[in-house]
Amino acid sequence: MRRLDLIGTGLRVAVASGALALGAVLSSGTAMAQVMGGTAVFVQGSNPPSLDAMVTSSQASRNINMNVYETLYGFSDAIQPIPILAEGVEISADGLTYVFTLRQGVKFHNGKEMTARDVKASLERYRKVGATANLLAPVREIEITGDHEVTFHMVTATPTFLEAFASPRAPAVIIPEEDAEAEAGKTSLIGTGPYRIVEYVPDSHVTIEKFADYSQDTRQEGPDGFGGRKTAYLDTVTFRIIPEPGAQVAALEAGEVHILEQIPVPAARRLESNPDIVLEENMPWAFSVFIMNLNVPPTDNVKFREAVQVALNMEEIMAIASEGIFQLNHGWQYPGTTYDAGDIGAQYYNLADADRAKALLAEAGYGGEEFVILTDSNIPQHNKAAVVIAEQLKAVGINATINMVDWPTALNLRLQDTGWNGWTLQMGIEPYLGPVGVVATLTSPARPHFVVPDAALDALYQELISGPTVADRQEAMRKIQTRLYEIFGIVKLGDSGLMTARRANVKGYVPFRFPRVHDIWLEN
Repeated sequence: MRRLDLIGTGLRVAVASGALALGAVLSSGTAMAQVMGGTAVFVQGSNPPSLDAMVTSSQASRNINMNVYETLYGFSDAIQPIPILAEGVEISADGLTYVFTLRQGVKFHNGKEMTARDVKASLERYRKVGATANLLAPVREIEITGDHEVTFHMVTATPTFLEAFASPRAPAVIIPEEDAEAEAGKTSLIGTGPYRIVEYVPDSHVTIEKFADYSQDTRQEGPDGFGGRKTAYLDTVTFRIIPEPGAQVAALEAGEVHILEQIPVPAARRLESNPDIVLEENMPWAFSVFIMNLNVPPTDNVKFREAVQVALNMEEIMAIASEGIFQLNHGWQYPGTTYDAGDIGAQYYNLADADRAKALLAEAGYGGEEFVILTDSNIPQHNKAAVVIAEQLKAVGINATINMVDWPTALNLRLQDTGWNGWTLQMGIEPYLGPVGVVATLTSPARPHFVVPDAALDALYQELISGPTVADRQEAMRKIQTRLYEIFGIVKLGDSGLMTARRANVKGYVPFRFPRVHDIWLEN
């Protein structure tokens, strides 16, 4: 491996096997006094599908919503559940009762104080419209047991419940009781967070404004993941929608915007010596995956799916799709984390074995049927991966074609279960959440990525969430990874990251799962 240090900001480029891996080396510099006031502009590539935080798992929505709404519990920087709107929780010895004490004096953006009635009403709405509504499946009943206390009565003991409940994927946010009967997407957009929504112009921008009566959580000195002590320094933040990456970069260079969610790597290389721009890598960010449709031929044949698995050169796919910000990883958890299942399945990963793939295709009785790869034009990582996968599969004799459409159309086609065989996707928030977050998306009753549910995988998911100890859950995850490499319903391509960019006068900003626009300020 050859490592090349670039001048300027300290951005390093590592060159290995023809692929580029970028790493940011940043100096925190001297401590500076925080500045109150001002407006910052954050750029993202697409509209938020909804500003009703419960109903969407979209990153474009989460970027905004998690500065506006809050949950009872959320994840810390260490990805551990911590109380946010709750003072804490008392769990009974048998695991069947969770008593949540609420923080007092918390104000909604309409000036009303939050009580247990709002919490119960919010969570009952989440059962109906929540995009991850199954996270409340273990809860039999939510009871108001005090003005600032709610009690969850569980169906069965679920040791992983608090981790699932803290999930920001489609967060179980607390809203006023008066909004609880609102249809999906039709609330008044009122939360308890440090900023409140004041304007949304589709295809243009969303503006949020500092909430003067925000109730800080003073238990910590500063922010911690999705919680902690949040301070709104900026008066307003505008989330500007600019789909074209080149236009985003031009706006950043001109000083018209302050933060880019993602900057193309070639542009980052060009700007790395610009003292007005700070570049930072957010890695790992997502699992890059290739999902196969078990409902239609030829992907209804497990030997065909295995042929696809062994034919693929993951290093080539990841290098091109991620523009070099990636790491090879066959596992269904990030390496070195608590539930990393080790070498299980590694024998099938990054093989690029054309002879073995052709033999499996013959065993499957493949007769040249069309293999349709569904992808979307909005996310470059998706469509670049699709192009490379198609070429690699054609090389072993698979009649691969690409159907590239916009993201909403791709999602609708994906949900139809027909007309496609493979689908390129990045699983962003799910691996961040840990094993439950990943495996829940692959099993019933949640709509499975495999289209056809796998009973064995469903059973292993139940074993995972009911495991009383970490060791029990680690063993369940090993079994799950084994099963995934038996059915070949979803191909793990690798772990990808993204490069962020900001103006140098933006202080306090730390890349995270969403842009925390609290606790940042603009240097005069």
